[in-house]
Amino acid sequence: MNENTTPWNRLRALLDSILGFTQRTRSTVKVVKQGFDNAKQEHVVLIEYRAHVKPPGAMATDQKSSKQVGRASMESIRELFAQQHRDRQV
Repeated sequence: MNENTTPWNRLRALLDSILGFTQRTRSTVKVVKQGFDNAKQEHVVLIEYRAHVKPPGAMATDQKSSKQVGRASMESIRELFAQQHRDRQV
């Protein structure tokens, strides 16, 4: 049987889609705990789903750092602000 067609992989793919982790690096699904609820007469399965994603603000590997890109000097930025201020006064 193909690895992608196992019920657990289908469940994982469905959870990826439902929860919006389509750009994930990887995700996992596993049974954490099983038991029987005598009050409701139901078998209970606790499932853990984990999606491994980059933390917010993490720089992608294909991005260049600001040192490599180069930055405008403060004088250039000040001149742009001054020009914008002069344009508003006219």
